[in-house]
Amino acid sequence: MGLVENYGVVSPGVRPLGVPRGLPKVEAEAWAEVRACLSVGAYTASVMLCRKLLMHVAVGDGLPAKNHKDRAPSFVECVDHLEAEGIITKRMRPWVDRVKDVGNDANHELNPPGEELALDVAKFTEQLLKLAYEMDDIMAEADPE
Repeated sequence: MGLVENYGVVSPGVRPLGVPRGLPKVEAEAWAEVRACLSVGAYTASVMLCRKLLMHVAVGDGLPAKNHKDRAPSFVECVDHLEAEGIITKRMRPWVDRVKDVGNDANHELNPPGEELALDVAKFTEQLLKLAYEMDDIMAEADPE
C-alpha cells in the first residue's frame, strides 16, 4: 500500500499498539478506532474511546447495560464491577481512575491530552482488553473441550 508525506506528516499513519485476540465485534471496532485516532494525532478522541471501552468490558462481563432508571451504568459502577469480577485488581484501580480522569478532562476541558498521555491511556486499555478477552481466547484454543 502506498503512503504520502505532507508537511512532515506521513499518511496513513502507523497504528500503534496491537490487537488483542478474542475481541467481540463492537469492542474490536472501537479498539481499531482508538488506534486510528492515535495514528493521526486525535488524542482527545482516543482517550474518550478508551473510557468507553472500559464500560463495554464491564457490560460484556455481565454488568447490566441499563440500570433501574433505564440508564447506562456509571463509570464507578463499571469499575466496581470489573474489580469485583477480578478483571482488574486493586493495584490496577489507579490506572482505571486515570483513564476516567483523562477521559473526563478530554470531554470537558479545552486543553487536549498530549500524545504521551493518550498512549498511556491506550496502553492500559490494551492490557485490560488482553486480560478480559485474549487470555480466555488463548485458553479456549489450547483446551477446546
